Amino acid sequence: MLRLSKLQGLRIYNDKAKYVGSVWDVLLSDEEGRVVGLALGKKGNSILSIPFSNVLAIGDIVLARSEASVKETPKGP
Repeated sequence: MLRLSKLQGLRIYNDKAKYVGSVWDVLLSDEEGRVVGLALGKKGNSILSIPFSNVLAIGDIVLARSEASVKETPKGP
């Protein structure tokens, strides 16, 4: 089992060893309560994130698929 608080600050790399960013927060689904993304930070009124479905492994770092793009999600209330 992994505590969400342990993810904050982990460095994210893609599977081609390129640094993507650090975990700023974890995004949860309102309906299901499951993890849907890892937030890297804010840009204006949006949150920059990587979909959790593109995460390959979590350990000392987060490893994500190289085709996983950082997307902007409108910030909620």
